[in-house]
Amino acid sequence: MAAERPDKKSVKQQAIELDPPVELVFRGPFTEVVTSSLKLKNPTKNTILYKVKTTAPKQYCVRPNSGILNAGEEAPVSVMLQPIDLTVPDSERSKHKFMVQTMFAPPDFTPDQLDFAWKSAAKDVLMDSKLKCVFDETPIAQTIPASTVPDNDAAVANGGKAALEESLASTQSPPATPSEQAEYTESQPAKNTTSQPSQVLAGATPAKAVPVKDTESQP
Repeated sequence: MAAERPDKKSVKQQAIELDPPVELVFRGPFTEVVTSSLKLKNPTKNTILYKVKTTAPKQYCVRPNSGILNAGEEAPVSVMLQPIDLTVPDSERSKHKFMVQTMFAPPDFTPDQLDFAWKSAAKDVLMDSKLKCVFDETPIAQTIPASTVPDNDAAVANGGKAALEESLASTQSPPATPSEQAEYTESQPAKNTTSQPSQVLAGATPAKAVPVKDTESQP
């Protein structure tokens, strides 16, 4: 018996849950590889396919950059920022964004059909969530442990933390428009090694990414 399918009117609304929902925070120093973690959760009763895209494919490696989420499953995703040129203006880095694109698995789907499913997917079944990149350059030495905060400042500290959590927990971004979709390219998969996470991390030049020309996902 085929799994229950959502109606087309609800397809554009993202079905999975992202944590964090709107921002990926990278903490310096940025002279070495910096990793930010993302968690994907499928709260539905259907199988969902996902892939991760970015506007700066040469600057990031992602593990895994695509996959399958069965009903109720969660998947951790590691986003690795490669060492960056500190002379690059902040305005350029502010353009870095990620998109998690998803769709419900077709009827009778099997894992070996993943690439074919994306290639043959109609545009009106694709869902997406956008995340912006935030670069925290605060030196670690300046970070004050919570235990050292004076009692009379505890309320202020807690208030700041609450404000940050409220900001990160804001409602998910609206679906990307066709013009926004074209800005994103499928992110690079990180190689699975213990000594060197990926060839890029060892200082090699990343493979040239092929820009996405339309809203359909690339293999």
